[in-house]
Amino acid sequence: MVRLKSLTGGFDRSFWSVCAGLFTNQIGAMVLTYLGYYLTQEQGLSVTAAGTVLTAAGIGGVVCQWVGGILVDRLGYRSVMAGSMSLTGFALLFLASSDQIGPIVVCTFLVGATAEMYRPAVAALVAHQFSPQDLPRAYSFVYWAVNVGYGCSMILGGVLVRHGYTSLFYVNSATCVAAGLLVWRSLPALGRSGAVPGEAPPKGGFLGILRDRLMLGYLMVTLCYGVVFRQAGTTLPLAMSLDGLSPSLFGFIMGVNAVVVVVFQPLSVPVVSRMDPHRVLMLGMVLLGTGFGLTSLASSALEYCATVIVWSLGEIAFSAVNQAIVAPLAPAHLRGRYYGLYGMVWATAMLAAPLLGTRLLEHGAALLWGVCAGLCAIAVCAQLLLSPHMRRREAV
Repeated sequence: MVRLKSLTGGFDRSFWSVCAGLFTNQIGAMVLTYLGYYLTQEQGLSVTAAGTVLTAAGIGGVVCQWVGGILVDRLGYRSVMAGSMSLTGFALLFLASSDQIGPIVVCTFLVGATAEMYRPAVAALVAHQFSPQDLPRAYSFVYWAVNVGYGCSMILGGVLVRHGYTSLFYVNSATCVAAGLLVWRSLPALGRSGAVPGEAPPKGGFLGILRDRLMLGYLMVTLCYGVVFRQAGTTLPLAMSLDGLSPSLFGFIMGVNAVVVVVFQPLSVPVVSRMDPHRVLMLGMVLLGTGFGLTSLASSALEYCATVIVWSLGEIAFSAVNQAIVAPLAPAHLRGRYYGLYGMVWATAMLAAPLLGTRLLEHGAALLWGVCAGLCAIAVCAQLLLSPHMRRREAV
């Protein structure tokens, strides 16, 4: 275990290698963002067909979390991280060379699956390396590295797309392979999660996790949060459009979210590390629900900016502790599966958010944002009930 002594001190070389790999992997992550434009403008697919392709990517993102969790417990952290990133690079090249709907759907599914498979490995590795007191700090920096990389990718993608969509595929592929090589060369081979040298891996699997009532309850809390949080990229631009605001203003407002996270996430680490993680989690959900609830009153760009700042602070609080809370719930030899199932819930929220949000928006923005606030309130109440039982398990 490593006891972190300061904001950035105490992190060993392997941790910074993971952060560097995540940043490199994300800095080129442009294809899925622009895939809808590519399919309709470059490949000439209908909007319906493009929607089918994008759904394949989402399904791949759900399945890969389950597969990735199993592989972490069997193969180890480094193999899954490096393999996921490198395979994504090759899948992108196959997608770029496909011009028929069948191969495009298959390749998009593979891209969606391989692009997200590293997440259970990263989460389980951090839980393995650091003490419970240091997990919020470590996960905050992981989240920060991903967000900075993704923000840079949006800028880079905007420049490259002017020269054609093909360049997006090649640059995205190159950064994925580079990230995989970086992780493989710099991260030590730590083996399976919870593995004991010379012993066979303990028995256990997803069925055992499904009997863990605390974990299931926490997954439901996360699902509520995830469905609300994902409205930012799905129904929020639609609601702004109904208020007569342009897509460029939506881009600016989401840029405000990125700036808030990039600037304030590192600054919040010392404060969050001293607080009870369950209270931080609930604070994050309260801020998220308040921010989206207040969106029902917004009609101008300035008012939307104000609401985004509120729920962005909630995002910072939640992301600092959400994975740290999973760590003491998971037996060491099942960390990969626990984090894989947790990732599946996030991916499911990504699929469910637009389905629920668009249907609510058809009946009015006030209903949509009211339901979002209500879901966060339900999640906070559920976490209040779960927290005492979770603390007792953490103390064992």
